[in-house]
Amino acid sequence: MVAQISSIGFPVPRVVSTVITGAKQSQATFQPSTRVTLSDASDEINAIYNIGAQKLRTSATSSNSQLAYLMSANLHQPVSVSFQGLGKALLLQLKDDPKDFSSAVASSVDVQVSGDNDKAAAVALGIVTQSGVKVSVSLSRQQDGIVAQVQTSHGDLDENEVLAISGLADAFQAALDGLSAQPPVVSIDGLTQFDNTILKSVDLNTDVRQGNDSLQSLNYQSDNVSRGLSYKDSSVSFQLNTDLSHPEVLGTYGQQVRALSAYEQQLDSASFRGRGDKAQMDMFKTTFRAMNSHYGSNEIDSSQKTIFMSESDKARTYQSGLADFSASFQQVETSSNPLKKDEKDTFAYNFSQTTEESSNSRGELSQRVQNTKSHLQASYHEALDPTVPLSLGMLELSQSYTYHQINDESSSQTVLDFRKGFLATVASSKTTHNMELVKKYVSGRLVDENRTPYDNEKTHQLQLKQFSF
Repeated sequence: MVAQISSIGFPVPRVVSTVITGAKQSQATFQPSTRVTLSDASDEINAIYNIGAQKLRTSATSSNSQLAYLMSANLHQPVSVSFQGLGKALLLQLKDDPKDFSSAVASSVDVQVSGDNDKAAAVALGIVTQSGVKVSVSLSRQQDGIVAQVQTSHGDLDENEVLAISGLADAFQAALDGLSAQPPVVSIDGLTQFDNTILKSVDLNTDVRQGNDSLQSLNYQSDNVSRGLSYKDSSVSFQLNTDLSHPEVLGTYGQQVRALSAYEQQLDSASFRGRGDKAQMDMFKTTFRAMNSHYGSNEIDSSQKTIFMSESDKARTYQSGLADFSASFQQVETSSNPLKKDEKDTFAYNFSQTTEESSNSRGELSQRVQNTKSHLQASYHEALDPTVPLSLGMLELSQSYTYHQINDESSSQTVLDFRKGFLATVASSKTTHNMELVKKYVSGRLVDENRTPYDNEKTHQLQLKQFSF
């Protein structure tokens, strides 16, 4: 039996337009979302697609030869890699001239990439400073060419803001390069590390489409209160949200590292049990780690902890050390058996952590409860002989296999009770409910059906202090 699971994206064409202006454009106030949901292209992306290279045609000449060269060279690349070096170049140019900027390079017939001409790509990066200035960076690649724009609104950038924004140049480019890699990588680690004393939020939206169909999309939002990310391509989709509004639940850096490693092992176990795609799960694990790193910690003074540890520090040692989060991962279902289309190959996993506090009538902390949950749903086909590759066909002779359906749920709870400002008791519980249904077929005939349930529950309570009332 498989071990049970426990919780815890040539000729150089001519530059047809470059416009540099100090005039500010009026835009709606930017309000970052606290949760991200998978959807079609965002309003920002749709607006970028509506700005084609031909629409920006003017008689102006380019004042940024490096940017013009990059845009021209990228016209000869597939759409998915159209923005090599462009994201970094756009942010770095702000250091030299923090003004609005627009540039377009139009395509000609001889630079169209065979088999790629009906695809398009767009990127929208929005950055809001603590003073309220918004910087909008946009890139698009369509049949008529490549467009790059930088626009500011609601004020002028000061020197520190320019340095903080341009300091994200490498992180922005890394995110674009990761999405264009094969297999793709969601590389947003650098974008989580912006200076939040100067910058208020960072919002990145990307899209690659063919006709009206989105082939790949990424939506990432981060501010001082939350982080949210959704990713989707033709094979997988996932969402992650991190709550940064309660820094008091954060543990030490060492706690966080250990918790992240434990969750990655949990994801590996789920992937193994449900036969998930390893490359896709690795991408998800990297994203999960980035979304739950670089948000601070509550370190215990090593010189004092052997003599004195505060009740808050003591309480945090019984928690994960991570901020609360929710995460879900789902592969696109497939039908690998041509004779039984209803037997889908699927994999979906979601898990979360939530922390709640309550106070007594005097306003003192009386209880803190941390809950974790996980849920795996998966189904897959497997050859009867593990040494022979599975090959399901239209003939009955090829219909010898087992079909597995898995439904696993696990939850844990840690309850910290406080009395008179002291941590009094710690109670923990863990519940596991796993189920696997295996159907065995030989030459298309069902010969065996086996259901394996697994239920387990554990509780533990630790008394820390005795009180007299």
